[in-house]
Amino acid sequence: MTDHEVERLADEVLSAFEEFAVPVDIERIAKEEGIELTDGEFDNDFNGRIEYLVEVGTFVIYHPSIDTNQYPSRVRFSIAHELGHYFIPNHREILMKGCAHNSMEGFRHDDAIERQADTFAAALLIPSTELKERMGKRGFLSLPQILTLANDCKASIQAAAFRYTRSAREPHLALVSEEDKVLYCFSSEEARAIGYWSVRNQTVPDGSATRKAANTSGMEEGKIESQMWFPDRRDNAELWEEAIRLGNSDKILTLLSWVNYKV
Repeated sequence: MTDHEVERLADEVLSAFEEFAVPVDIERIAKEEGIELTDGEFDNDFNGRIEYLVEVGTFVIYHPSIDTNQYPSRVRFSIAHELGHYFIPNHREILMKGCAHNSMEGFRHDDAIERQADTFAAALLIPSTELKERMGKRGFLSLPQILTLANDCKASIQAAAFRYTRSAREPHLALVSEEDKVLYCFSSEEARAIGYWSVRNQTVPDGSATRKAANTSGMEEGKIESQMWFPDRRDNAELWEEAIRLGNSDKILTLLSWVNYKV
């Protein structure tokens, strides 16, 4: 399935359960599908797991406790991710054959099946109707607006940022870095159309808002030349950069938008 097909599937699930209001009640969706949710105190490396118990004909999702976890929005994403494995037809077929594995931290893997489950999770937690309404006619969200969207949907900040990036109507990139190295990156269709795909594995440029955000607890923003982030490109454009630390981690979320972009 393509990313767009996965997102449409999430919309169909939301419509079937009349769950377009946020925050989406993912526990209700699991319950009405007959999926057993089992929480517990797992180690810090455990995010979630779904299994099909052949002997009783039941799917079960194991996940950290939402009530005691430091990052409940991350747990909600993990549950939504496992629901993706359940609702995406070929994933479900694999599970029913007895295959299962622990899911990895969101957006950090190269496995197509895991990426599809991530895409489904973001689309389930942040319905397209809600996203379009907030983007409005302008078709744009700033980082503070994305933070509000994440809070209202009880979704992680990076899930909201990547979900928005996929829907942005202009060249736009969202990336996460740690210790001045870009870990992963998402780009809008418009950014890819003009040749700006990714800055993954690149070093964060000196003087950028991202560098500054690594040393502060608040948001940093400002203009920056595109060649600072894309040194191999001959063309140059003025970008607006917004960056913020993700929780208490050393990871920094960065948004890059083109200033005065014209089609």
